[in-house]
Amino acid sequence: MENKELIKNLRTNITMCFLEGCPRADKCVRHLAYEMLGDQKACGTTVLPSSLKDGQCDLFYEATVRRYAKGAQRMFDEVRMKHYETIKEKVKRILGGRTSYYRCLRGEKLITEEQQQRIADLFNSYGYDADKLYDEYVYSY
Repeated sequence: MENKELIKNLRTNITMCFLEGCPRADKCVRHLAYEMLGDQKACGTTVLPSSLKDGQCDLFYEATVRRYAKGAQRMFDEVRMKHYETIKEKVKRILGGRTSYYRCLRGEKLITEEQQQRIADLFNSYGYDADKLYDEYVYSY
């Protein structure tokens, strides 16, 4: 998958890095985001030169492609009413609370691989299939 497509899926408020001479810049999402999106933004958060010490950056974010779930409108379609409230509350906790939960369900916030696994384990523990919980998957850094 091309870098432009992967960068497009990043959250809009990502911290960008424009530091010259960083030995790991080509492997850092923050620097790649700056290269792709830097001219489209007038302001935002950035990595300061003090972060780079002895060739190591405190804010290095490795450019590893991850699979995120996007949207979960049908997550509870197969869940019995007697389990619904319990599972829903546990999913809310996994996703970081009420607001984050609803943003994830609507596809406004992506669900990480770790969160997907925890939700799958939860559904499996109640005897439900966890294969079709999400609307779609997207790949991003």
